[in-house]
Amino acid sequence: MPKRRYTKPDSIVEDVSETPNEPQIEESDAVELLVRTYATKYSKAENLIQPEAFFVVFSNGEVREKNYFQWMMNHCAKIRLEFFSNPISPDDLLADVLAKKKEYDSTASEEVPDTYYMVTDVDHFYKTILRSKPDYEKENIRMVVSNPCFEVWLYYSKRSDKFDGFVMPKELLKLSQEVKYFLNKQIPGGCNPKKAIFDIRENIMNARKNYDEDENGIPVLFATNMFFLAEDVLPYIVDELEQESDARRLASSRKTIKEAT
Repeated sequence: MPKRRYTKPDSIVEDVSETPNEPQIEESDAVELLVRTYATKYSKAENLIQPEAFFVVFSNGEVREKNYFQWMMNHCAKIRLEFFSNPISPDDLLADVLAKKKEYDSTASEEVPDTYYMVTDVDHFYKTILRSKPDYEKENIRMVVSNPCFEVWLYYSKRSDKFDGFVMPKELLKLSQEVKYFLNKQIPGGCNPKKAIFDIRENIMNARKNYDEDENGIPVLFATNMFFLAEDVLPYIVDELEQESDARRLASSRKTIKEAT
């Protein structure tokens, strides 16, 4: 089988105080429904770095989920991650996911293994998640589910409590909306999905602590199994996370000194 090739132009050094640029989004071909967000390719110093793992993330969330993965797509040399989205139910998305997986499997290599995930909210998709879950698992595509929405994962990047003080809305259709409002109320300034990645260790710990499943293996309310995906990618992004943390600490120190003078 032909091996998937990776080429990377020169790295881009960004001001750590600025939010990284949006990755380019475009149709992968005329008949395909899935919209791909391309990973940015780059070189580190003079040496060409080949990724050690290839992650493919499918999602029916188009904005916050994409933004969450953006930093690692743009800056982490050991991992190549591609993100595909289409705002439809998991079972409606299945045929397109399987077609894309078949395409990628044809060029997969043992040196850079492919790992697949389907990221979805429970929201109003509970029955369709339950119906399609066996089909995804049969194809070794792990379902990553947040109940009721991805904001549950973002909440646990900053908070360890299980939504203490949350008041259930009278209309369940407004549950996700109320969760988003609660997050912004409880976390000063809200939680920017582009920056939540920098709290990934705490995120994993808090989400794991508050995790439980129902009798069908679906996360219960205010639970998310996004920590499985986070634990899988963490070894490949840890070096860049440390570099980013050092840069942010240095910037903070300089700001403190400047304000004191």
